[in-house]
Amino acid sequence: MQSAMRTSRAAPRSGVTAIAGLLLTVLLAGCGSSTAKDRGWTVQDPLWSPLPQSTAQASAAEARAVAIARALGIPGSPSAVHRERDMLRGVDYDSVEFLSAAGETTVMELNPETHAPISIVRLGPPNPNERAVVNAASAPGRARAFAAILGLTLPDTAPQVRWQPGLDAWEIRWGRVIDGHPAVGEGTTVDLSAGGTFQAVTVTGTPAAPVPANPIPSSRASEIAAAFATQRQLTTRSGFAQAAPELMWVRPNNFLDPAGSDAPEPLLRLAWSVTFTYVAVAGEEPSQTVIWISAADGSLLGGTETA
Repeated sequence: MQSAMRTSRAAPRSGVTAIAGLLLTVLLAGCGSSTAKDRGWTVQDPLWSPLPQSTAQASAAEARAVAIARALGIPGSPSAVHRERDMLRGVDYDSVEFLSAAGETTVMELNPETHAPISIVRLGPPNPNERAVVNAASAPGRARAFAAILGLTLPDTAPQVRWQPGLDAWEIRWGRVIDGHPAVGEGTTVDLSAGGTFQAVTVTGTPAAPVPANPIPSSRASEIAAAFATQRQLTTRSGFAQAAPELMWVRPNNFLDPAGSDAPEPLLRLAWSVTFTYVAVAGEEPSQTVIWISAADGSLLGGTETA
């Protein structure tokens, strides 16, 4: 079964009611407060917002959606097209659903300007009678063929390939690289059933800020990270270690400032990423804290943490 994380509106049929209830709760919670535009998006705000769309725009999006569905072998007729904004991802899209006679639902999100796919998800398990013909070696080639049908450009590098037992699908992922540096969480992912049937695609391509004219050196980033670790008393933890800085593109978040927006900024910035490893609880696996240091001026842009 495809993951609900593939798209903000999609969920397995068994979870549609629960998700609908959650969305209603969130929508109502956001109605009586100041807007996300004024203070930044928080979890109390709506997850999505409707956008205006002309009849011509809806017709063009529907035509593209139907063409995609037929090319991928997706059954069913299209629903009405709705233009929306994902408030968490900061992405606008045209949403259309296909429902087959057998009850299979497919959800598409298309770029409003180019009609390129942002997300396509076939909900429900793959056909149990489908013969398994795809393996780790052949999955990338099959995924590239589907990407070509969708008009997606993939890098020449080898993708990450893994079997997802919970989804009954092969996951083939190409990470996004900008000016030689990886973009955290960005790229193209294609899911295939064991029989080679298309199951899902997700394309994440957040706009990026210009490369800093005079980025701070790695040594300066290490100094800033060391000062951070000392201030947060991470250096007193058992097994503490600080890794060398790595340049990558990130979306600044509120990891270091919980009062900020719960949604990451809708713009990638070049940063030095520094990982701290330590044992938080004796006898357990090491924990990690990652901070992002702006390559432009050394300011802290956020980060991540594992328990």
